[in-house]
Amino acid sequence: MSVNLNDYFNLGLESTNQPIENAGMINVFRTPVDSSSTNLNRVSFKFPKTGLLTGDSMITLQFVLSDSAAATSNLTPNLVNGAIGAIKRTRILVDNKVLVDLERPSLPEVVKMYSRNTQVELSEKEYKLMGNQFKTQTNSDGTEGFNTAETRLIQDQSTAAVSFTKNKILQEATSKVYGIPLKHLGADFLEQSSLPVFLLGSREIILELEFYSDCREYVVDPSGGAIASDACKVNLANCELVSTHISLPAEVEAQQIESMKKSPVTYPLKDTYLIKGYTNAVTVGADKVETYRINFQNREVHNLLMVAVDNTPASKRITANQFANSMGDEKLQLKINGLNLFDRPIEKQPLMYQLTTYSEDGRTMKVPYNAYQVTNKSRLATKQSTDPLYLDYRGGFHYTKVDFSNANQGIFGSGTMMKTAAEIDYTHTPSSTAYPNQEVVKDMYFYATISKLLTIGANMVNISY
Repeated sequence: MSVNLNDYFNLGLESTNQPIENAGMINVFRTPVDSSSTNLNRVSFKFPKTGLLTGDSMITLQFVLSDSAAATSNLTPNLVNGAIGAIKRTRILVDNKVLVDLERPSLPEVVKMYSRNTQVELSEKEYKLMGNQFKTQTNSDGTEGFNTAETRLIQDQSTAAVSFTKNKILQEATSKVYGIPLKHLGADFLEQSSLPVFLLGSREIILELEFYSDCREYVVDPSGGAIASDACKVNLANCELVSTHISLPAEVEAQQIESMKKSPVTYPLKDTYLIKGYTNAVTVGADKVETYRINFQNREVHNLLMVAVDNTPASKRITANQFANSMGDEKLQLKINGLNLFDRPIEKQPLMYQLTTYSEDGRTMKVPYNAYQVTNKSRLATKQSTDPLYLDYRGGFHYTKVDFSNANQGIFGSGTMMKTAAEIDYTHTPSSTAYPNQEVVKDMYFYATISKLLTIGANMVNISY
């Protein structure tokens, strides 16, 4: 079973955003897996080196039950980011040099998805591609609730039992195939300009994907049942690379290749990579001060995203482990190039939220109030629902993103050169022991977006910062 391109693939939607003079036709290549490893849960693809690789390109994947005899299932991709949550690591290699290396690409992508789209757009557009279907509502009594009508859920009003009608994970013949654009997997530079892969000649460009072996990282059972870590898996043999290429006329390509012999072609891009830390355990009401030092090695940084996540997956009903924990009452100060970024530490939740808005060009995340924060004030001021679907996402969209860009345009020159190690002073005071548990140890992830330069010459490929 393969993805239906008529339903899920809008050909030319982004390929024609930047028309190219003397461009030829647009080709779509469906490339099967080049190599795979069941033990490593990893697949790799070789890109076709035809024309210009565009932002329409995607990979397709399918989830299947590990029990090949099972005829029914309540499992479905998590409702936050869908199938993208299954990807543990993405790597793109050009001539065996690392162009992209991003772990857990689903977390920074949530910020973009829920900033650039409304919840209605997500349920209409991304639902078809990746299966995410998160949508909430305001109940008649003023409390927040999970919108079961708009998220393909059926809830029995008498027993409160929940079941799905679509996106159920079954066997290969009946499970849905999802499409994940490469721009959601760390290759977001394709949003800016197409990549001239035809210039590579005999040199390879390879995509490597590693998936989680524990399905509780990305799969949920909305009925509330426990999920075994090996209940389902990614169908490695059915993965495909569906790449879109703008084919240039032969004379144009020949002219460009000849010019490259005299002067290498440069391709500036923004790259995101992950730095890992953690927060220590602390009891409710007690302050915990964490200081993180990040050596950016003189790179130009555009923004930095902070995400606290559970270090062990659990069987949450709708979010799986695609969950950015609210940590209670917070205080944040950064020292950049030896100077404090803020006049005084930021400790108001609205200001924390606004930092992320600035980093997304003024676009706010479209998530409910309690989905972002669970602080002492919010717990006192908001009537708490006992609906388990509500509790599963409460405090689960807490992304803090700090913008370091300036008024300049382009890739280089529009960020901040980090000449010394950045210091992040982060203080949090837990206010909740459940939904979410803010007392226990969390992994603290820092996603840094930096400037990078890809240079393609006649006999060399160079990637520099």
